[in-house]
Amino acid sequence: MPDLPVLLIEPHRNHRGIWRIKFSYETGEPFSMAATQASIMVSRLHEIGEVELADEIDGAMRIATRYATM
Repeated sequence: MPDLPVLLIEPHRNHRGIWRIKFSYETGEPFSMAATQASIMVSRLHEIGEVELADEIDGAMRIATRYATM
């Protein structure tokens, strides 16, 4: 991930129809990752005390999971 402040973390469906987690930044291109990668990141963020960011990513993952089952 870029070392920039994240403006928005949201679920995002790619051109193949797969739900991913997208990180948008003030400058530069958005970055997206698979839900499995995001899940690992959430665990590691909790380990280092970054609870707010972990919770935001976790919320986006829950929404992506719900959308994927529709």
